[in-house]
Amino acid sequence: MPLVPHTKIAIPPLPPEFVERAALRAELDASVAADMALVCAPAGYGKTLLLADWSRTSPGVDTAWVSLDRDDNDPRRLWASIVAALAACPSVPDSSRLHGPWVWRADAQPEFLAELIDALGALPRPIRLILDDVHELVDTEALHGMQILTRNRTPGVQLVLSSRLDPPLSLPRLRLAGRLWELRAAQMRFSVSETTALLEKSGLHLTPAQVDLLHQRTGGWAAGLRLAATGAAESADLDAFVTQFSGNESSVADYLVGEVLSGLPADVQDFLRAISISEPIPTDLAAELSGRQDAGRLLDRLERQTSLLSPTGCQRDAYSVQELLRAHLRADLHRQGVQRATDLHRVAARWWAGRLEPVQALDHAALSQDAGLLKGLLHQFAVPLILAGDHGPLRRALATAGAQAVATNPWLALISALTHFEAGELRAARGDLRHARQSWPAHGSAGLSVLRAVAEQFSAGVAQTPPSPPKFAVRDISELPTEPELEALARLSRGTTRLERHDLAGARVEFEAALHLSRSHRFDYLTLQCLALLAGVAGSAGEVQTMRALSVQAVAKAGEHGWEDSTWSGAAMAMLAYSALMRTDTDEAERLATQGLALGGAASSPRLRFALHAVQGAATFDLGDRAGGLAQLQQARSEFGDVSASAEQVGSLAMLEFRAALLLGHSAAARTVRGWLADRTSDNAELVVMQAWTEATGGRHEHARSLLRPVLNGAVPALLPHTLVDSWLLETSLAVASGERPAARRALQSSLAVAEPLDALRPFAHAGPGIRELLVHQHGSFGASDAFAERAIAAGAGGAERRAMLSERELTVLGLLPSMLSLDEIAADLTVSVNTVKSHVRSIYTKLGVSSRRLAVLTAHEHGLLTSTLRLG
Repeated sequence: MPLVPHTKIAIPPLPPEFVERAALRAELDASVAADMALVCAPAGYGKTLLLADWSRTSPGVDTAWVSLDRDDNDPRRLWASIVAALAACPSVPDSSRLHGPWVWRADAQPEFLAELIDALGALPRPIRLILDDVHELVDTEALHGMQILTRNRTPGVQLVLSSRLDPPLSLPRLRLAGRLWELRAAQMRFSVSETTALLEKSGLHLTPAQVDLLHQRTGGWAAGLRLAATGAAESADLDAFVTQFSGNESSVADYLVGEVLSGLPADVQDFLRAISISEPIPTDLAAELSGRQDAGRLLDRLERQTSLLSPTGCQRDAYSVQELLRAHLRADLHRQGVQRATDLHRVAARWWAGRLEPVQALDHAALSQDAGLLKGLLHQFAVPLILAGDHGPLRRALATAGAQAVATNPWLALISALTHFEAGELRAARGDLRHARQSWPAHGSAGLSVLRAVAEQFSAGVAQTPPSPPKFAVRDISELPTEPELEALARLSRGTTRLERHDLAGARVEFEAALHLSRSHRFDYLTLQCLALLAGVAGSAGEVQTMRALSVQAVAKAGEHGWEDSTWSGAAMAMLAYSALMRTDTDEAERLATQGLALGGAASSPRLRFALHAVQGAATFDLGDRAGGLAQLQQARSEFGDVSASAEQVGSLAMLEFRAALLLGHSAAARTVRGWLADRTSDNAELVVMQAWTEATGGRHEHARSLLRPVLNGAVPALLPHTLVDSWLLETSLAVASGERPAARRALQSSLAVAEPLDALRPFAHAGPGIRELLVHQHGSFGASDAFAERAIAAGAGGAERRAMLSERELTVLGLLPSMLSLDEIAADLTVSVNTVKSHVRSIYTKLGVSSRRLAVLTAHEHGLLTSTLRLG
């Protein structure tokens, strides 16, 4: 038999940049339960190095290694190499038949292999035979010999095959018999951490984002990562190289052609080029693109035999091509002629459109260079995409259609306007709307009118100055086409119109109908809009719990789809922040306002930014930095300027700033705020209450009460539900100051009744000491409002500092003071002397600044140190 070079049967050395893969080594260790192992993956997945490392780290088993090549299709050379590798194992005794001599006769291969198998069976220790690059064997006789070797089970010998393709060795039969263990490409892909290690060992130190990008581009393909490392090391602009690295990079292309594609038939390579335009590639689309009826079988065979593709979806009816390979195939397709590529994209666009997959359809249409096809698909899919929130593909398609096409086509202009409005690009949106008006047809369709109505309302909604009523509004549902997306938009338009007219019930009906349609047809972005709008309606109606619940749903929907930067998510965040402020959850209000300001929606909406800044300022005020909080409120209003906003919004934020200014004694600042609100709204209760507060602060109590009467009897409407709480509390204070205790108690009862469903605790937190004392005195007599009254007593009481002043024992004694127990009985209850109790009581009086037990209990309740029910005579 021929002489065998030592390098052919030596375990290959490991390069310096080799990354140990302990998990895969452990899997290979587990393969010994099967007498045959197959490691199968395309070129460059690290098969050889993995097996070499495994061999070097397995001291308990001798390894015979053979590196196969094309010359081994000569059976005489093949078996000479295998016998030489086996004989070189240290555990093979000198007396073993493996040491030869061996004589090969072409007509006696079965006898030769029988003798070899007998010799292996006589070995005293286990041995592992690794045949690397089995895909090189294509000769019928050589493969027949391998078939004989695998068919015969040899105890103590494990056969390990490494191949780029599944070898023709009856693998299904071996699997069924439980004799085959397999390691495939999916398991051999590098993880992100292994990718980082490989690049660093190659002298390349990248940011985590750059590593993630290369890992994504290569799919964890070791050869691709090594080629990237080599190219990056030679590049003058590392960032640009990493960003642009693809299968069209010369070193990658050379490797793919030389090591991956060259072994495939020409028709298969052409098939791969054709299907490379789509990711993923469904089997039916592959058949359309390639014209091959056997496309499904070919995809399945390529996946099983080469691992160049991987199935996606539970039905295995679509495939994904490795990204670098796909990029190379697409570039190669264009090199063979742009026309074929555009024709394939046209086929793909129509195929996806027929399956109502608008994102893929538009993306392919944009690459088809077929303007008519693109416009037709935009007419078909643009509105559903807007409502679903898939604005990116829509923007790409509109950009491909071109500015001229958009400017002269009212449908495209309106779609473009809506996408710009949603992105906060107001100038571009208004330009599109202007083009739509200029190109408006004499007899537009109902669907076109719906689009314009919504676009006009968007424009009015973000106007910097008070807008004139939009010329287009959808007033009658019978005007609409039957398409659910257009009906949903019409409902949104009608609801917005009714909301502007303060028809809350009508607005709610329309928004709920739009919400039902959006959920039925998975228009997720419209769902977010409807939830935010319905939350606003609930807030305006004083349904605070409903407002909070809908706002939470809106924020969750935004988070689910990555729409946190939208104005709708920001609006829901602002409502949650304002609600938290009013229920004196001040830390949460400050957190939500700050979070909302950090998102993109506030940057594109002056109204939203004003609301969030104002809540943030009010929270700062309530947290103790009163001067800083007022300054933030004033700055928010100054930055807002003359931007148009609803009366409710300006009223709520003006009330926050006015009250802060008045509490700090800044009467001039308070007058400025009232003047600002008066300039922007007509007669309302908020303006009256502001004036009454001012009069009361100046000691003109009777005048203040006369101002309040039309507010309290409903003659002057309020912009905000909370304003009536402030009105009744002011009336309570004025009645207390006038010595009218019965009137004060009735007013306080009214304030609690109004405040409880609104969860409005903040007005009580800023109420005067007279109201707080009355709350404590009357506690237990408010009936159904008693629990809320207790919360009102504790609201903003600032008891933390006083609580820190009292010792644990003093707090215990304080907790017993509201009871009817005498000091002697308290001492007995605590098992201490009465003198000790008296000492604690004196300390409590000193720290609370009071002189009696009754005042101590009152003060403790005012500062949230007691929450039990009071019974004071």
